[in-house]
Amino acid sequence: MFSASSYPERTRGDWMTAWKPVWHATLLFLLGALWGLQFVLLKIATDAGLGEINILLVSMVLLAAGFLAAMAVAKAWFRPTWRHVRFFLISGFLGFVLPLGGAILAAREISAGVIVLFEALTPIFTMALALVLRTEAMTLRRRISMTLGLLGVLCILAPAVINPGSISLLGIGFALSLPIIYAIECVYVAAHWPSDIRPLQVVTGEAVAGVVLLLPLLVFWDESSVSALSWTYSHWAVLLFVLISFVEAYLYFYLISRAGAVFVSLASLISMFAGIFFGIILIGESHPASVWLAVVLAALALYAPLHKKRECAPGGIEKSKAATCR
Repeated sequence: MFSASSYPERTRGDWMTAWKPVWHATLLFLLGALWGLQFVLLKIATDAGLGEINILLVSMVLLAAGFLAAMAVAKAWFRPTWRHVRFFLISGFLGFVLPLGGAILAAREISAGVIVLFEALTPIFTMALALVLRTEAMTLRRRISMTLGLLGVLCILAPAVINPGSISLLGIGFALSLPIIYAIECVYVAAHWPSDIRPLQVVTGEAVAGVVLLLPLLVFWDESSVSALSWTYSHWAVLLFVLISFVEAYLYFYLISRAGAVFVSLASLISMFAGIFFGIILIGESHPASVWLAVVLAALALYAPLHKKRECAPGGIEKSKAATCR
């Protein structure tokens, strides 16, 4: 017979085991939805004429402040060395400054749906870079994935080349830079992550380094655009973007540590459809048939390497990050 003390404990453990996949799936859906919503919010702020420099500076300062506050709550302070500082500056430039700036510039030219379509292809570009550097083996599934991803990109590029007035080539260029930059950042972080610091410390260091790198832009900053006395719906979009970015970063590392990199890669699929959905609902975007074809090809490209189940080492946050970056 079971003792009175052991039975409730075993029941609680069984309940947690049974509901863990559902909990992880719920958080994965939330993560993907937040990824997609981020770019729609940037589109709202950009279309309102808040200014690219203003949006970039305000977002980075608020993000850095939020992560520093989280460090204080978690009591995760540490003494950085020059090795840490160098890592933060490079990863902050690749992980925050360049992609955020590229997304803001792209939002001025093209729809949020197209931006999130390119951003969702980051795992494909990461895999391609890893194959070029020979850190990953070439397989049939990966060949198929990269081919489908390339066809998806061509579905957007071809109409722009054939009919230059249909979509901005400059905007496509900025949007296409996002998965390339994120892929480089993923591989760099995976290869140079200092073993003595944890994810919260890394993302905080990156955000602070991003602010430091952006300080020269203060010369061009128009403070009147973000005056608290005249804030509008568009200004709140920037604040909501920062809040979502903070939550998304935590969910990203939480799910990698609990469910593995392959599982988190599925968030790219969700983010693509979420970004298009939010763009249609919130700002009335519409897309031609070529974009919808690109969405189908991108979904197949993201699904192809994930169809075969693979094992992930528990707790391998640093190594897993390269396999499933945004």
